[in-house]
Amino acid sequence: MALVNPQKNYAQFLLRALLPTIIHVVITLAAGYSVGSEFRRRDARTWLESAGGDPLVALAGKLAPLFCIFVLIMLVEPLFLEGVLQIPFKGDLPLMIAAASLLIIAYLSLGALLQLLAGDLATGLGLAGLIASPAFGYAGVGFPSIGMNAFAQTWSAVLPLRWYMAVLLGQAARGLPVADSAVPFAVLAGLALLFAGLALLRMASVTRKGWFAAARSAEPPETEEAPAGIGGAFKAEWRRVLGTRSAFTLLFLAPLVYGIYYPQPYLNQILRKLPIAVVDNDLSDLSRQIVETLDASGALNVVVRARTLAEARTAIDRGQAFAAVEIPPNTERDVLKGITAHIPIYADATYLFIFRSSASGIATAIGALTSELVSRGARSDGSLVKAKLATSSPADVLLQPIFNPVGGYASYVVPAAFILILQQTLLIGAAMLTGTALAAGGGAFAGVLGRGVAHLTIYLPALALYVIVLPRIYGFSTLGHLPQILALASVFLLATSFMGQAVGAWFTRPENATILLLATSLPQFFMAGFAWPREAIPDAALALGRIFPADSAIDGLVRINQMGASIWEVAHDWLALWCLALAYFALAVISAFAVRRRQGHAQR
Repeated sequence: MALVNPQKNYAQFLLRALLPTIIHVVITLAAGYSVGSEFRRRDARTWLESAGGDPLVALAGKLAPLFCIFVLIMLVEPLFLEGVLQIPFKGDLPLMIAAASLLIIAYLSLGALLQLLAGDLATGLGLAGLIASPAFGYAGVGFPSIGMNAFAQTWSAVLPLRWYMAVLLGQAARGLPVADSAVPFAVLAGLALLFAGLALLRMASVTRKGWFAAARSAEPPETEEAPAGIGGAFKAEWRRVLGTRSAFTLLFLAPLVYGIYYPQPYLNQILRKLPIAVVDNDLSDLSRQIVETLDASGALNVVVRARTLAEARTAIDRGQAFAAVEIPPNTERDVLKGITAHIPIYADATYLFIFRSSASGIATAIGALTSELVSRGARSDGSLVKAKLATSSPADVLLQPIFNPVGGYASYVVPAAFILILQQTLLIGAAMLTGTALAAGGGAFAGVLGRGVAHLTIYLPALALYVIVLPRIYGFSTLGHLPQILALASVFLLATSFMGQAVGAWFTRPENATILLLATSLPQFFMAGFAWPREAIPDAALALGRIFPADSAIDGLVRINQMGASIWEVAHDWLALWCLALAYFALAVISAFAVRRRQGHAQR
């Protein structure tokens, strides 16, 4: 029996988590851009003077409008979920408003702090994306924090999103008393104060160091010699990547960091020793064996021995246990009489992954005890044998997982996420460099193609790391053939490069393209079909997802590398990537030609 979310509705769980996990990325980037642009594009001295020379007032005034905007957005969410989608809100509204405000303050402060530490707008935005984007995993939303390794648990403890989600799900889904959400709320408040204090201290520090002493004019664009032909564009792009700190960090260092950092929450693969509560109302030898069997199970750990179901429910509400097993009175007597005993299981379905794991673990443990009792011999009347036969299949089923032999969560989600990371970092890098490249001049056709080939060669090491090296280190299935992987992946990287160039051509400031593309990361994660089945995704969302090369690349590369498919078996994905590559190449050429023409008119 499901105590919370009785319909076991995945959408109900997901929709609650979706807005906070997306908006906290946007909050961090918006704060970083707002503060960082003052140091790069505008007159920072005027900013300080408008605050009366007080750096603390200047920072607070800069972030205050953003705070108001995001508070309004957060208030709209429960109205939409309850009013339109009929998903009830069961908790304390003032507490959730306070928690949402703290979440916004924490990530506004973090975004500002990263900019003040980096001193470079593009680098600061990259750091913000690195910390905020994978927080969906570290917050325990996709994979519960109880199953993470030590590093992931430690890092997630300093992320405000984790504690906000604990308050949100406790209040909105479970309807807990305010006191039961006090601990996560207090930690969230402490982190908000910590990040706000660090940002203010750093603001005061840079003021003392004279960052505001002189007005800073907008940086003049770098002048380059116009590249000649495809080869010239290829060489010029390599020089830009190696000579620009933000581009080098994004295209060379970010894939390495993400490859190590992103999978950490999932590397334990499966949940072990889930805490459960037991209510033993029989107090017999059989009931004690049931409790001992549950506790000895590798999947479960009996942490609460409650006297009543109310005590067990309280333990579940407080997060001390995820399920409760009730052993009714006269259970042993019924079994000895040959009467089927019914053992109720009450599980928390707030996190469906935990619900399924705990329910499955309990059923497996009790089934193993029944088999053991039968094997040790039954009474002459055959009561245990009858009970066993009543729950047995007429044939033994041998389940042998393929492609994911350990049945692990990381083996399922990380290979697909790696492809999305490759796309997002290359998309942002290509878009960020396009403005400088177009300002240097050169032919539109040759420039786009030369830069695309340069990006392909730059990303071959990252591709090898993600599809060859790391899957073997992490123990994922690797059944693919390298030539076929390269054949599909090369088209994927070219399509991504051309898309980035097409987008980047229309932004006069490369940081704007960075913010736009970073904000699409989590929506793509859900539309790609591995966090939620494609069959359950609306057609409009599927069509929107197909405009990104990662959609087809995830399907094709995962089938080839993890399942051993041939490239001809994923020919539809290969063809889709070729179509995207050609379409985005044409669009990038047209965009480059239009920008050059506009620049020519502006110079006259």
